[in-house]
Amino acid sequence: MTIEEEMIDQAGMTTEHRKQYWGALHAVRAEYREAVGDNIGMTSPTLPYWVEQKYGLRMGLDGQGNYTQHYDVVDPKRFMLFQIKYFK
Repeated sequence: MTIEEEMIDQAGMTTEHRKQYWGALHAVRAEYREAVGDNIGMTSPTLPYWVEQKYGLRMGLDGQGNYTQHYDVVDPKRFMLFQIKYFK
């Protein structure tokens, strides 16, 4: 067993996987802002809703509206595109 395998936290994510996920969210946020443009507000979709519709990924949110490290895959094909594009 490698050190990386031993460093799996309570959520079942390795440190490397968590870094990839947060990096991907940071990158997809730039795409979201480009797609929505100046229309961010009441008429535009929120980032979590947009990501779910475009990439099949339901982002985890805590009770205060903050993003968490948890996510659910709702469309595996779209999620695979998300991984190919953003998980580095």
